[in-house]
Amino acid sequence: MLNNKNDEFLVPESFLIQPFFDIDSTFAVFQDGLEFATIIKKEPLYYDMLQVIKSQLVEEPWRNLDKTIPIILKQWKELKPEVYEGYKKRGSTQNKSVIIQSLSLFIVCLFWMNESSVPTLKVKNMRISELQITPINCEERLTFVLSNPMKYHSFVQLDQLFAELEKSYFKKQAIKKLKRDYSS
Repeated sequence: MLNNKNDEFLVPESFLIQPFFDIDSTFAVFQDGLEFATIIKKEPLYYDMLQVIKSQLVEEPWRNLDKTIPIILKQWKELKPEVYEGYKKRGSTQNKSVIIQSLSLFIVCLFWMNESSVPTLKVKNMRISELQITPINCEERLTFVLSNPMKYHSFVQLDQLFAELEKSYFKKQAIKKLKRDYSS
């Protein structure tokens, strides 16, 4: 649903979950031709929210893992030191936005690795157990992180979740390459 404020959409109801978005939150519609990495850096859930509202033809980056997942993992690695430093300073408001961006990147990475868009930010409705590629006890761990995003232990857990997901990505890529080489 388009909002009147300079080509902005209302965030879909299924994404109006704390700590991500408040009621009546909006997100900007980016210009055509803007680089994927720039869009994901500004709003990691951009493509998924467009998919939910189906307001326009949406590029489906979860169908192009070779391009998208390395960019997401790179952005996490760039954010990680900033998140860590924020915990050392305690109470930094800048740290909260970086943590939320990091959480968004993880959720996007999790679903896109399974070649699916993010359907919701409500963990219980995500159906994580139905995904083929997930870190061990992903739903429980993600619930913990989301319920305490500003705690250092949540950062440690998020870092471990990303590490497990990255290993799964490289394993998937290796298997794909073996299948391709075997069939040649």
